[in-house]
Amino acid sequence: MNNLYRLGKQDIDVSADSIAKAFYGYPMFQHILGDKLNHENIRLFLSFLIKYSILYAEAYASSIEMEGIILFTDFKNYKFNLIRSIRSGILPLMKIGATEGKRFNEFDKFTLEIHKRKMKDNHLYIILLGVDPSKQGQGYGRKLMLPVLKVAEEKGQSCYLETHGEKNVSFYNKLGFKVVSEDILPGTDIIQYAMLKEK
Repeated sequence: MNNLYRLGKQDIDVSADSIAKAFYGYPMFQHILGDKLNHENIRLFLSFLIKYSILYAEAYASSIEMEGIILFTDFKNYKFNLIRSIRSGILPLMKIGATEGKRFNEFDKFTLEIHKRKMKDNHLYIILLGVDPSKQGQGYGRKLMLPVLKVAEEKGQSCYLETHGEKNVSFYNKLGFKVVSEDILPGTDIIQYAMLKEK
């Protein structure tokens, strides 16, 4: 991971702010946040995931300039218990609203059920990949992904992720991922693609 910048707690606000714009039109955020979709609420959500990953997983940026970030972990370590959630900053996130919290919990349960059904062996899980829209198309996504795929290869592990949107599917296809499941989030027209790069 020598060519990436490891995120620390001091980077949470800057990194979350930098990539929040990348998720403004993202179906999952549109669904969860509804009419509360705005930069600040997306940033709060991302700050939570980034802090969680700094504390309990792996969090890297493409460089100190924060053009993009990637969060990943061994799936066996991916747990959101009460203590971890509080330490990662769940309380500010909960203030967005009860309806939005309920949507997030339903989405999380839906995603986790598919994940556990498709993956029986331990594997590397890409929690999130995001690139500042002004930097997209310049190779930052690939720069972030390749070292993580190398880690998976060295560990003899498969690599798994979820995404939404055919453009993203095409990007991951080029890195060797294949769609292993297409599922519609209940009550929406959002297609979630589960993707796997086998070991």
